[in-house]
Amino acid sequence: MEIKTTKLPENENLIVWEDRFAIGIPVIDGEHKRLVELCNKLYKAIMSSKSSGRKDAVRVALKECADYVRTHFSNEEKLMQVCAYKNFEVHKRTHAEFTKKVLEKCQNFENETFASSLEFVKFLYDWILSHIAHTDTLYVGDLKAYLSKR
Repeated sequence: MEIKTTKLPENENLIVWEDRFAIGIPVIDGEHKRLVELCNKLYKAIMSSKSSGRKDAVRVALKECADYVRTHFSNEEKLMQVCAYKNFEVHKRTHAEFTKKVLEKCQNFENETFASSLEFVKFLYDWILSHIAHTDTLYVGDLKAYLSKR
């Protein structure tokens, strides 16, 4: 997917939450919605920085995104462990790789250009949607089965 900045004004969302993204676990769906909101906030900050030249809002949005990702992944991993999800280690590794990339972006923020920031938000867009729409659905059956026995 290519993000065309000429077609997306600063105040428009990059990702629009749709019910089809829901995995059926309310707490996780709520956290996924928050991740989408944070990606949109980062996108808007990046778009705003293009005209203003100021990166303060981008820095804040990126940090908020990084902090929330760690919280969400921790919560999700606890649920996977509780229900003995068989591919837990693989899923956890995926989370660790993503977190590493986000943290590297935070550490190297001062070297970011508008183009590299936009490329990163495209990465977030792709990763969030593919992770929610596919990867996270793989543990839902195990978690629902566990919850139904309680």
